[in-house]
Amino acid sequence: MSGLAGRAALASGIAGMLAAAAAAVVAATVGDAVWITITVLVMGGGSYVSVLLLLRPVEVSVRETAEAARALGGASLSARAIRTTGPTAELTHEFNVMAAAIEASSRAIAAEHARLEAALAAAADAIMAVDNATDVQYANPAALALLGMDEREVVGRTLIESVRDYELDALVREALAGAGTPPATVVSFGRERTPLRALAVPVAEGGSWAALLVLVDLSPVQRVDHVRRDFISNVSHELRTPIASIGALVETLELGDLEPDEQAAFLRRIREQVERMALLTNELLDLSRIESGAIHLEPERVDLRSAVAEAQAGLAPRLEAHNVRIDGPEGEAPPVEADRTAAVRIVSNLLDNALKFSPEGSAITIAVRDEDPLVAVEVCDDGPGIAAQDLDRVFERFYKAEHSRADGGAGLGLAIVKHLVQAHGGTVAARNESGRGAAMTVRLPKRFVGREARVPTQA
Repeated sequence: MSGLAGRAALASGIAGMLAAAAAAVVAATVGDAVWITITVLVMGGGSYVSVLLLLRPVEVSVRETAEAARALGGASLSARAIRTTGPTAELTHEFNVMAAAIEASSRAIAAEHARLEAALAAAADAIMAVDNATDVQYANPAALALLGMDEREVVGRTLIESVRDYELDALVREALAGAGTPPATVVSFGRERTPLRALAVPVAEGGSWAALLVLVDLSPVQRVDHVRRDFISNVSHELRTPIASIGALVETLELGDLEPDEQAAFLRRIREQVERMALLTNELLDLSRIESGAIHLEPERVDLRSAVAEAQAGLAPRLEAHNVRIDGPEGEAPPVEADRTAAVRIVSNLLDNALKFSPEGSAITIAVRDEDPLVAVEVCDDGPGIAAQDLDRVFERFYKAEHSRADGGAGLGLAIVKHLVQAHGGTVAARNESGRGAAMTVRLPKRFVGREARVPTQA
């Protein structure tokens, strides 16, 4: 960090100059003392011994002050003149005042240097400083990570050698030209074509730092935009299918040439499609409320075994239809402070997801473990598992694996689980269980640390 080190050297330089000035004053004082001695000797040789005794303290004090001045000009900013009484009291006092001021200024510069270094090092954006020749004087850890290089490979080299991007080099040269701060631009950087927002800022009176190059990674923004587009596409698809089905069924009914039992079958299919759209709409509204914090949680002591039993009862018809059983949980389970309705929904959605991947005649295992200060709820199925590249996506909206049952689910169940758990201050995780299928684990704190229901104030 040669640029930052230059600022520390500035403090040492100031100390050196002031110390040199002090040494000059001291030397002049020594010279004056010598002339005084010669004059006294000429005027009265018989008083030679008396004069030496008189000037001895002055000589010692001046010598000690000179030594302190030399130390101050070196590395010892705490050096001070020792003798503060006698004929040189004023000199040593002023020297010590000057030395204290130099030390205070140096410490202030060092503290500012440390704060600047910490701020730049902690910045998530890549920051590089260059001199007037575009030689890199500083690069923070984010910049080094972006370049895939270490500090000695970057600092001291020209910017174009480090970034290998002519757009960035041209942007910095424009800032160095003195025409003000050029507008930020977006560049595709490196082999991965990472989108970066680049800004070059000239640094007035910055010494070896003539300009700063700030690079902001826009990949997260692009991912959010991609999720938004996928969301709109998925919702449109999920609604288009039942709407098209209802339209076709209604047209057939309007022809009026169906038998009563056929009409009843058509009406039943229309009702199923309406229910499918209603489920999707309700889940979207629920997810929106949970994400925005508008959901009201009323924490109470919840026995997770009873929550599992309630969720299992709600899925009983589907479990029976697919010949899938639920094993566990075994042993005692510590209670947690949670919203009971939310806890039941979390377990129900986990079981519902496991059921989609469970083959006929298989078992879903659910376990509740005490992991003080948390309680873990784990649901494991005997399905095909989750592809490694999708493990961190299973809790996204509309995520659907290829092996799930074609039951018309919208892919929002695990997203709702994730946000409900996070609203309670807990965590979710997914993994593949060796020899089995996928395992979903929810961890809830025993003591509620989430967002409690807010009671509206009366006007």
